[in-house]
Amino acid sequence: MKTLFRDLWLADGSNSPLRKCAVLIHDDRVVAVESEITRSAADKTISLGGKVLAPGFIDVHGHSDLSIWAKPEAFGKVSQGITCEIMGNCGLSAFPISSRNKEHLLELYRQYGAELNWTDFAGWRDALCERKPQIRVAALVGHNTLRAAVAGYGNELLSARQLAEMRQLLERELSAGVLGLSSGLLYVPGKFATPAEITELMHVVAKHNKIYTTHLRSEGDHLLESLDETIECAQRAGLKKLHISHFKTAGKANWGKLNAALERLEDARSAGIRITVDRYAYTESMTQLSVILPGKAGDLDDSTLARLLDSPGERYRVTQELAQSRAGDYWENVTLVSTQAAKFRADGGRTIAELAARENRTPAELVVDLLRADASGTSAAFRGMSGENMRRIIALPFCMAGSDENARPADYSIGRSHPRGFGNAARFLRIRLDENASIESAVHQMTGLAAATFELHKIGLIEPGAFADLVGFDPDTIDGTTDFAHPHTPATGILFTMLSGNFAKKVVL
Repeated sequence: MKTLFRDLWLADGSNSPLRKCAVLIHDDRVVAVESEITRSAADKTISLGGKVLAPGFIDVHGHSDLSIWAKPEAFGKVSQGITCEIMGNCGLSAFPISSRNKEHLLELYRQYGAELNWTDFAGWRDALCERKPQIRVAALVGHNTLRAAVAGYGNELLSARQLAEMRQLLERELSAGVLGLSSGLLYVPGKFATPAEITELMHVVAKHNKIYTTHLRSEGDHLLESLDETIECAQRAGLKKLHISHFKTAGKANWGKLNAALERLEDARSAGIRITVDRYAYTESMTQLSVILPGKAGDLDDSTLARLLDSPGERYRVTQELAQSRAGDYWENVTLVSTQAAKFRADGGRTIAELAARENRTPAELVVDLLRADASGTSAAFRGMSGENMRRIIALPFCMAGSDENARPADYSIGRSHPRGFGNAARFLRIRLDENASIESAVHQMTGLAAATFELHKIGLIEPGAFADLVGFDPDTIDGTTDFAHPHTPATGILFTMLSGNFAKKVVL
């Protein structure tokens, strides 16, 4: 089947100037990009009416490792023009699996109904392929999952034997085709890793000439120290490809650190490390609610935490510690996104302060109740980022779009999304265009730059031989307009999304 796209402006992903032309595809590939192609060359002709044709957007930071197995239509991603997602971020991947981490992963992913009948990247990839996902999937191996496969989720210094086993597993997965290694040094058990442990694993990544991505140990009070640690580890390991996930300055007290953080990145780039970053186009972060717990409870994996909170005495202790660790107005900036706790399933989009008042409980009591009922699945959004800093970061020429969200269906059957799950790509583009960036440079950040950074072949560009992963959009109306009250609202301005020559989102011209 030959399809001709005409009457369009082409942003081909390479950052070349926007130009008027025609694009011919044959089955799953682009075969011609010319100033004019006759209608007779195609079986079907589609006019874009002067709108923009671009490569399908690449979400370089997603978490759809199992959600896309459960709901392969990936509606939230496809509806905003995304045709490829990089998974396994923040140290969490769906492999490797051993007896030491399987119970935890089954609990973490229970809403998706998967039995996790694989042990490695190849097995996970095969299981996804059987489900025929509507976006391309690529993956990093997560340090947290890797560490837990060897040593579980405890707070321990790894032995030489355990570290050697981790290296061996990492070698296996890199050789099998994963893009690189990710870390989530805020989370259990990654938070227990020493710089020496991370450096050892970076040596393996460097040997394969692949990328290391990191959710820094701190993105707020200790942002600069965390950047220093990561860059020093990379330098010691001879690592050349370093990527900072969802780069931000979290907490108003830390907004002024952006200039110093950017200086560190530029110094490292000048020293020969190719540093890149990703960012979502929102000022509210989202993660598991359990990350806010102080003390011993904050060092537990979700399964152990849930068991701990079954004890009335421990529940009281954790509640008191949490209440004492947070100012009273803190809870007005924490929004419940999703939970399987029966009483609160319909309360996504409401703040913890609101819910606590409704229930006549203190916020700390409410949070502990939520975590007791669903430690692994309760997520929350935290408002505390600077809009100005967000726009500065998004404007960096080495910044890419990353949603930090799962691919979800239109309904809430596998949980409720942060607005970025349905709107990030469109919102990222809208912000860039409103800041007077050219269409071609904004598209490049979301396509060609992303493909080159993560070595994704035959996507990210519209040129002969590339896969026909395409998105048509209206630059005047494209935007992610969803909010926490209605998070599964599709982006505006997307005309169609095409994967390998097939329309994943229908033409709306």
